[in-house]
Amino acid sequence: MNDQTFNDLIFHGREEKNLEYKSDIKWDTAEIKAKLTKTILSMCNIKDGGTIVIGVTEKDEVFKPTGLSKENFNSFKQDDISAFVNEYADPYVEIFVKRIEIDSMKFVVIQIGEFSELPVICKKDGAEGLFRGNIYTRPKRKNESVKVPSQVEMREIIEMAVEKSQIKLLRRIKSSGYDIVSVDEKNKELFDEQLGGL
Repeated sequence: MNDQTFNDLIFHGREEKNLEYKSDIKWDTAEIKAKLTKTILSMCNIKDGGTIVIGVTEKDEVFKPTGLSKENFNSFKQDDISAFVNEYADPYVEIFVKRIEIDSMKFVVIQIGEFSELPVICKKDGAEGLFRGNIYTRPKRKNESVKVPSQVEMREIIEMAVEKSQIKLLRRIKSSGYDIVSVDEKNKELFDEQLGGL
């Protein structure tokens, strides 16, 4: 992601399913760590993952970039965040933490990748509603991080996992030397021949 993309995310001005803002917070309390972990576990279970931007304040439903204090800015470290979050995630969650400065304001951008094969399940209890066995997501009706609330969200997650499995299977077939297109063409020719011009 380039600087312009980070700039666009910071100044976007509204939260969305794949984008959440947090104000000037510090990565040091159980409450903050748990809230961010729940958001991260939710975003990895949605299409294209998501981004958390820290240093944007909401006032009267308007999001304004205000930055972080130097102390809070320095508290966000890639290894610390990744290690903590992955104590709760099964399987592993891919996280990228970027600390940037724009217009002499400091921001932390946490990018969360979409799960690679299987949906991510919370593997232990924690603060702020983290419960072992729960699958978290970001529903369509509201930009929040919650336990899967309905069959609609669960089906979306299952469909993502099935699609990933199909792609993996096709790659395996191709790597073993089979040409899927030519097999389909041969089957079509055989089928046409069996129909005998009907």
